[in-house]
Amino acid sequence: MLHPFMGIEEWDRVGLSVEESARRLQRIAYMDRGLMRMEAGFMIATPEYEVKGALSRMVWQDASHHDELRSRCKQLRMSVVAFDKCQDAALKELLDRSLEAESTWIRLKVLFEVIKPAQIAAIRSYMSLAQPLVDEPTLALFKRQLPKREDQVAWGISTIAELSQAAKEDELAYAVKWKGYMEALLRAAGGIEGTDKREEIAEALILKTRPFEVPQQSTRDSRFVSAIKKHKDQHFADSDQGRLEQMMFTRFFEMSPAEGVAYVHFTTEGKPWAFYYDTARHLWDEVRHAWFGEAALRKNGYDIYEVPNWTGWYDMTAQLFENDEAYTHLTIAIEKAAMKYPPGKREEWEFCRDIAKDPLMTTFQDFDWADEVVHASFGQRWIIDEVHHGDNRAAKEAAAATVTKRLAYMKNYEDDAPQKANRFAGGY
Repeated sequence: MLHPFMGIEEWDRVGLSVEESARRLQRIAYMDRGLMRMEAGFMIATPEYEVKGALSRMVWQDASHHDELRSRCKQLRMSVVAFDKCQDAALKELLDRSLEAESTWIRLKVLFEVIKPAQIAAIRSYMSLAQPLVDEPTLALFKRQLPKREDQVAWGISTIAELSQAAKEDELAYAVKWKGYMEALLRAAGGIEGTDKREEIAEALILKTRPFEVPQQSTRDSRFVSAIKKHKDQHFADSDQGRLEQMMFTRFFEMSPAEGVAYVHFTTEGKPWAFYYDTARHLWDEVRHAWFGEAALRKNGYDIYEVPNWTGWYDMTAQLFENDEAYTHLTIAIEKAAMKYPPGKREEWEFCRDIAKDPLMTTFQDFDWADEVVHASFGQRWIIDEVHHGDNRAAKEAAAATVTKRLAYMKNYEDDAPQKANRFAGGY
């Protein structure tokens, strides 16, 4: 006998109503958006380089998860206005207090031992209750998302274990208190789905926290020597090999522009959801570009810590630019200008392919070029169209003004000597 419903089981389960389905999905998605922003803030404040990059990837993943659930809730008759509202002050409190975690290790414990596992549990609960025929679109969506969500937690648990080896006894004890406080906040919200019994938070579990503030200087761990002045002013041989070396380091040092995009993403308020979705993608792209350079340098036998790590882009973003200036400078003054040929992104790719003849860098520059086209479109959308109402000339003038400000700012560092990277207290 042929199986009905293409093998879908439990087809006679009553399941959840449309209203209840949308309500639960909204709460899961609300946490995704909060996590996206939290990870962007933590990315800036975290000195450990590998953690900084991983958090950036999660910003994009969680933005994508939120965007998919946003679309699904619209299909379930929930308006965008209703979807974007925080329906539970207790969930907001959980996110607000989580953002105040005081060190890399505690931040990771909050993310990967409390919030993200609770999210996964809520998703699995939803999947066990949903009617498998009527809600197949949501079930299919969660089946795609779950492996990425579980990979995040697996990475986080592994990294926590590695960092714990160097932790002192009092740090271990304090981290336990932080975890207990976050778990209490989660119980006060009735869990991610809001269906558990709500419990008041015991006074003994409450920790005194301080508001999170983005640092004014770029954070790097103690393996790095950093410099605000751009690395092109350092010595690279005037040869094809010298140019290739400079290009690899240029990619590697894009962690600083990535931090700048994270700053824009985290601090900008009042934009449409699509702005945060685009800047989440932009942030992850810039980190990928930094990883391009790191991979190329490692493959060619370079010590990635030997050349001072350029951090000037973030410092300039946090200290110099106001309102939309930082994103104008990046997308219009730099990335949109890089579409010109020659030199531009196409010429960089041709150099790696035809002159340097480095296959790996050729691939990296090919995709770097493709990404920059996307970023130029972000500049068109969010700076030219939204800020300047389609006035391309006004946008170019604004971009030119940011270049002038940058040159004046960098004059302060003409005698900039590379500095050993500082570990900011608490990561701030």
